[in-house]
Amino acid sequence: MRASGRMLTGLALLLGVAALVAAGRVAAVGNFAVPVTGETACAPEDANRAQTLLGQAHEAESRGDVAGALSLYRAAVAADPRLADRKDPRYLGPSFERRLNDWIAGLKGGRIKEKASALPDASYLFRRMYGGCG
Repeated sequence: MRASGRMLTGLALLLGVAALVAAGRVAAVGNFAVPVTGETACAPEDANRAQTLLGQAHEAESRGDVAGALSLYRAAVAADPRLADRKDPRYLGPSFERRLNDWIAGLKGGRIKEKASALPDASYLFRRMYGGCG
């Protein structure tokens, strides 16, 4: 059976009515935001944990413990992925990007001698910040 003429008109009207009903429901509910799900979502306890980890990372960095800082930064980003999202106000920022790039160069070049986990942690952060999949 081939759809033509009246059948196509009826189908178009049916789809139009369905679209109007859906638009009316959205307008009645008043929630126009896109639901946040998956990796971009972050529970309040995870966001709080991430902030605690960031504070610890800053302390480790100020002591010169690059490996410890990288491990804590990684844990913070894992807890709250928005820290690595350039479009989010929680983003770690360009100064962190510069330090991260310096750390990676230092670890690869041997100027920074740290634990074996330091380079994988730095690489994870780099991938997360530049759109890779952790």
